[in-house]
Amino acid sequence: MLLFSEYDRTLKNISISQPMVDVDMEDTNSLIIRYPKFKRVTHLILSYDAQNLFLKQKNGFGYFMDLETTLQAQEDNTNNGYFVIGVTSNSSRKIQYNPYPRDGKTNYAIKHIDNIMNEFLPQIIGDYDVDYNEVKKIVLGSSMGGLMSFKTSILYPQFDNVISFSPAFWYGYPGIEEDLQYLSQNTLCNLSVGSDEGDIFGDEARNIFPNDWDLDFSSNDNFYISGVSRILEILKQRNVKTNFVFQNSGKHNEETWSYIFKEFLKSL
Repeated sequence: MLLFSEYDRTLKNISISQPMVDVDMEDTNSLIIRYPKFKRVTHLILSYDAQNLFLKQKNGFGYFMDLETTLQAQEDNTNNGYFVIGVTSNSSRKIQYNPYPRDGKTNYAIKHIDNIMNEFLPQIIGDYDVDYNEVKKIVLGSSMGGLMSFKTSILYPQFDNVISFSPAFWYGYPGIEEDLQYLSQNTLCNLSVGSDEGDIFGDEARNIFPNDWDLDFSSNDNFYISGVSRILEILKQRNVKTNFVFQNSGKHNEETWSYIFKEFLKSL
């Protein structure tokens, strides 16, 4: 049974669970719950990297999505009510958030998704009396979490609204290309990339990744853009409805993603 406590005294409608042990990872995750204060729940948002959503001091890099401000503003101006189930990441993120491991390695990301969906989600929606069959279901993630948002929707197509900020395609390349054929054509994909994201690699992309990948290795920024553009191309080929944002001067951080999220939220 999950036990929750106050997340922060300034955010009365947000709570956090006790750490949950992932035996495979020998590490823990927590769940962060946000419920609308005065509205019926109309939208259920499942988010990865939940420690980056609500408070700057919870993110070790000094950025955050400021999600509460955005959702509260939308609730004030619409009849929508947003219920958020956020899953924090941990020091094993590169394994737990990679749904396309190479060389036949164990897929711990799928195990993680299945645990969320089958063990924790039913209890939470029951405890908070969320009408699961009636709400819009959204899965949100950035970078490796962006890969997880696609994989979650592929495995659980009831989450037919995907928000994927700057997906870390190189962890899943070319596996994600093949996997997107299983994404339901009823899905709405919200996809973004910034013009200035290449500095996250720490070296020239051509020195890190196989040069026979059909991507643009002329610069790290172009490499990142070309990978996300390849995902966009496949979605269009499959006639999956997609909102795409190319953010000029966009960086690989929550400051950029929070700005784009406000635009994506209008379509949901």
